[in-house]
Amino acid sequence: MVLCVEDLLDGAGVEYRVMELTDRAVSVDDVVRLSKGEINPDEICKTILVKSKAGFRALFLRGSDRVSFKKLKAVMGKSRIASPEDVMEITGVLPGAVCPLLVTTPVIVDWKLLRLDRGNFGSGNHLYGIEMKSVDLYRVMDYTVIDFTEP
Repeated sequence: MVLCVEDLLDGAGVEYRVMELTDRAVSVDDVVRLSKGEINPDEICKTILVKSKAGFRALFLRGSDRVSFKKLKAVMGKSRIASPEDVMEITGVLPGAVCPLLVTTPVIVDWKLLRLDRGNFGSGNHLYGIEMKSVDLYRVMDYTVIDFTEP
């Protein structure tokens, strides 16, 4: 199976690995348990859509971190996590498979994610993830970096 994100990564000359899962994963624990290959739990990342008066934004962060809405409010005003219906309408997939490289909304990356050597994240398909070097993100997507998480 060729994923849409693979075309983007191949076109940019970015090295990556496709991670296959045996079933739909939503949490970090799910990804570790359902991965068909070895995966470092500390490198699992997630994409969360949030909505504010300014519209939707995609937050890209480490899987073990939580969004600090207090920190986020200072940057984008009061916001809330998008509903599963909103996520489906905007991305075409349910939460758990959102690929930060494919979203059409502005992406905000938490600075701690960029400290990772590699990141594993949704591919746009619930049964596959993508692993790539964090330093290559700038080659395949536009994003803003801020501190919006708490451990």
